[in-house]
Amino acid sequence: MKIIIVNENNYFKKNFKINNVKCYHINDKKNFTLKKIKKINPNILFFPHWHWKVDKKIIEKYLCIGFHCAPLPKGRGGSPIQNQIIRGKKNTEICAIKFNNIIDGGPVYIRKKFKLNGNANEIFLRLYKDISKMINRLVKNLTTPIAQKGKVEFLKRRTPEQSEIDFKNFSIEKIFNHIRMLDLDFKNFPKAFVNIGSFKIIFSNIKKEKKNLVSKVKIIRLKNKN
Repeated sequence: MKIIIVNENNYFKKNFKINNVKCYHINDKKNFTLKKIKKINPNILFFPHWHWKVDKKIIEKYLCIGFHCAPLPKGRGGSPIQNQIIRGKKNTEICAIKFNNIIDGGPVYIRKKFKLNGNANEIFLRLYKDISKMINRLVKNLTTPIAQKGKVEFLKRRTPEQSEIDFKNFSIEKIFNHIRMLDLDFKNFPKAFVNIGSFKIIFSNIKKEKKNLVSKVKIIRLKNKN
């Protein structure tokens, strides 16, 4: 059997192994082409972390399975982990779904309970470990996926501007959740920040200390500011 794992970072390339299965990795959007996939001719393509739309021709020709961290059909759309944390959710699900022409709307192979505690780095590390186990399970025993049922809820992908902390209107709990949910070491993923005068203050490693919060900060001078 041959599989392709399409992932934006190198976690799966470094850490994922499965016996008796030839595993290929695609981490760059430029290399994710129908021509390259045809050359590999995989049995399954897995998408544990991929933000871009998959070509309809690929979905029609190959079995594509994605992973979405929300209790589908609630939570379809972008930034599901951050959107759920900022709404005060403590628990969710990881859904392994068969791709179709509806974004996050395909039938579900596996639903796995998942906790949203910790900072984003910790959450995504646990998430990838769980997804690795789900991929192993699906490779060994591919069951028939079950259609999603219930009320559909869409989440809007968060923008870089939304990483700014609104200290005037946020409660201390919301400030805590805002900082931890953005504390992720991915490229182009802005951590929580606030602009004060000529400086940007960036927050990470947030912790609760009785009724207060303790955080690591980085202060940088804004461009074009004196």
